[in-house]
Amino acid sequence: MGTSQVPQRQLRGSQKLLEGLAKNQDAPSIEEIRKAIALPAAVDYKVLNWLIRGIPPAYLEWETTLQVSTANLATVVNHFVALNDSTIGLRILTNGIPIPDIANITITNGGPAE
Repeated sequence: MGTSQVPQRQLRGSQKLLEGLAKNQDAPSIEEIRKAIALPAAVDYKVLNWLIRGIPPAYLEWETTLQVSTANLATVVNHFVALNDSTIGLRILTNGIPIPDIANITITNGGPAE
């Protein structure tokens, strides 16, 4: 009997972002998170929350909240839209009185959050 070879599954979209972050159940560092998100260097942002659920390599769910200036909001949104991953959901809350100056972006890979 010959051995059956299972084709390697190619990671895409948000799964590719998470590829190296959930190893050995260690919490990733901020530098590892920034590397995985891969936003342009010109974008100044803070990682407020980061949560990974699931068991690799089956499927990982993640949720993170980034805080960016409203000037960088379009760049961040365009970056995630360019991933062309239909499972990525974005929730955006702009803050500032009387003029919005920061935006909190919650990003999930399970589709739009309810």
